[in-house]
Amino acid sequence: MEFEFSISEKVVDGDLQLASFLTCGMKTHDLALIRHVEKGKLYHASFLLGFWEEVLRAANIIGKHKISIDIGPTRHGITRGRTIYFFDPSGNRSEVFHGSYDWYPDHEPITWTADELGGAIFYHDQKLNERFLSVVT
Repeated sequence: MEFEFSISEKVVDGDLQLASFLTCGMKTHDLALIRHVEKGKLYHASFLLGFWEEVLRAANIIGKHKISIDIGPTRHGITRGRTIYFFDPSGNRSEVFHGSYDWYPDHEPITWTADELGGAIFYHDQKLNERFLSVVT
């Protein structure tokens, strides 16, 4: 089986690409990759849910099973998703989200710049949480 990924959104600092949001369908992203000093590492995998209430239900299930929540519930500028990030038992970061947009492969990727990163990631308070960018698996 072969997957064909498209870049739906990206973050750049001049000519340097800092992050890529990859999709193999119509959701805004299936995988997020960030530039990191450690090569070959995953930032997170994402799972699109149908309704915001399902994201909140996921938070209840995460809490019930004492799974570590990384961030959320919150909203991004990037992908426009309402989201919760958590770590699975193996330590991998995953995201459940809702409220994004449909991605079409013939669209140009949405480009964010490094100076927009705070609001791109943390839409509500517009401040970058450096810890959020430092964990990869």
